[in-house]
Amino acid sequence: MFKKYGLNRLSLQLMELLWSMDKPLSYEEIITLVKSKWGKNWKTRKLKSCLVDLQKAGAIIIDETIAIHIYCAACTKGEFIDNWKKEQIKNYLNEPSRLYGIFPTTKKMSKEDIEELRKLL
Repeated sequence: MFKKYGLNRLSLQLMELLWSMDKPLSYEEIITLVKSKWGKNWKTRKLKSCLVDLQKAGAIIIDETIAIHIYCAACTKGEFIDNWKKEQIKNYLNEPSRLYGIFPTTKKMSKEDIEELRKLL
C-alpha cells in the first residue's frame, strides 16, 4: 500500500489540493477540482470518509458552522512534514537502526533534523 508522510494516496492527493489553494474549499469545489485536475470520479462516501479521517488526524479543518461545509489544511505542507518526521523520530527512538527510514527521499539528514534528533535523544 502506498504511503507518504503517513498518508495513503487519496489522502495525500487531497492534502496536496488543499495545500495548493489560497482559500478554503467547499465539498463541491473539491469534487470539481479533483475531476478537472486528475480526471478522478471518486465515490462520495470514500471522499467524505477520507476528509473525516484527515480531520481526526488534525491535518484539515472542517468548518461545519454553515450549511455548506468548508475544508482547509490545518497547516502548511512543510509544517505537516516536519510534524510527521518528529512523530516518526519519537516512534523509532527504541529502534535507532530504523531511523534512516524516516528520511527516504533524502540521502542526508539536514542540520535541523540532526539537531532535533539530538534534542530528543
